[in-house]
Amino acid sequence: MKVAWSSSHGEFLISDSYYFSVLERESKKRNIEIVEIADFEELFSYPVVVFNYSEVPFNEKEIETIEKAVSDGKRVIFTGHFKNKDNVVRICNAVSERFGLRLNEDEVLDYKNFAGDDHRIVVTSRIEAYGDGVKRVVFPYSAPLEILSSEVRVILKGEDTSFAGCGKKAPVLAAERRYPSGGSFVLCGSCLFWDNYSILREDNLTFSLNLLNS
Repeated sequence: MKVAWSSSHGEFLISDSYYFSVLERESKKRNIEIVEIADFEELFSYPVVVFNYSEVPFNEKEIETIEKAVSDGKRVIFTGHFKNKDNVVRICNAVSERFGLRLNEDEVLDYKNFAGDDHRIVVTSRIEAYGDGVKRVVFPYSAPLEILSSEVRVILKGEDTSFAGCGKKAPVLAAERRYPSGGSFVLCGSCLFWDNYSILREDNLTFSLNLLNS
């Protein structure tokens, strides 16, 4: 099993061992090889493609390529960050809105279920997909998601104690649009749930591997 990790649009790199050595190592142990790819077209020769914190906008041709890849059976995963840092929310939304979901330029907080001493590092047990072996997930610095289509399913929600900055309670943290081909588009409000700080907390490692393993 191979996963393409994009470096085509200014993403956080899987080769940056300070942030992602655990994800890379633990994936290999489970026969999931994550390959860093700079060439945009080459990404879609792999069954799963990750765009982790894309800082360079996608043009129309690239968005159409992503749409076709998903409809043809690929899983494409986009991750964002809170409050539109580095314009990442808007860059993600230019793609994700084609699939019926988007990130809000906001943040998620929880004053009861959180890690460390930071209320933005929310913890949730509300795992609605990719939850085999997963009871709780740490989801730091997330933007809340808005679902625009009935064909989108929730992956993660915040606990009832969580809320977006705008006041909305139990916001969606991750969601997915699935296709009959087996392809899917996954949007995560956080890009940090699988970095070295988070991945060995709670069940983040299992959740991350579930996402990657098509």
